[in-house]
Amino acid sequence: MNLRRYLIRALVLIVAAGVAYWKRDDLSQTGSEQKSPPSISKESSRTGKAELKDGPIPGIDGPLVKSESKTAPKTAPKTIPKVVPKADEAASPSKLGVWDKMQGAQLVENKGNDGDSFHVRAGGRDFELRLYFVDTPESYLSDRYEKQRERVEDQSHDLGDLTLEQTVELGRKAKAFTKELLESGTFTVYTYWEPVYEGDRYYAFVELSDGSDLASRIVEKGLGRIHTKGPGTKEKPVLTPRGQSYYQARDQLLALERKAKDAKLGAWGL
Repeated sequence: MNLRRYLIRALVLIVAAGVAYWKRDDLSQTGSEQKSPPSISKESSRTGKAELKDGPIPGIDGPLVKSESKTAPKTAPKTIPKVVPKADEAASPSKLGVWDKMQGAQLVENKGNDGDSFHVRAGGRDFELRLYFVDTPESYLSDRYEKQRERVEDQSHDLGDLTLEQTVELGRKAKAFTKELLESGTFTVYTYWEPVYEGDRYYAFVELSDGSDLASRIVEKGLGRIHTKGPGTKEKPVLTPRGQSYYQARDQLLALERKAKDAKLGAWGL
């Protein structure tokens, strides 16, 4: 009886072992799936390479929250330098009737500068101006340009029948005089952009830092003639920035010229 019981148990064990051996692949796969981390694919578990699964990627598909390092140094914010305008650009031209009034003007060095025509920087721009009313002699005598020589001869006649050499020397003095006055400080330019003979120069009045008129200063020193046009035309006259008509401004210069002649200044003393 006992022998029969032992044989039955042995048979059951043999059958169970056979079933376990037959199901061994399914049991191994189930155990592997339970142990694999959720962020690694099956293919990765075999190759050893981490691969992202499908889903949101921080910083691209969703918000990325960074934790600041306590030891990392903080970068100071960049400061934007302020742009400080130049003296001549600080104030835009103001209007005085038809005139553009440009304060804080400065002389610009140029080999073409002379006593009555010179380059300036005013109102945020550079240009060449020509004084109204006054003409100073040429500072050189050209042998190549006949018209330039004729101009010097005409100036010589109007300034007391000087020789050509005396006229040119007077022109050099006028150039130095104007340069000295303009370089002594800033000045004010008045212009309404009337071109000189359709060229690149513009007629203007210049008021020096002491309030005096540059053209008047040239005439009272005997360094120029009253020859160049005034603002506007006979048909359309324009008042000067000081409110004078053409004849009032011209007569004032003629009075200064008479004083220079009486004192034998400049051309009138040669």
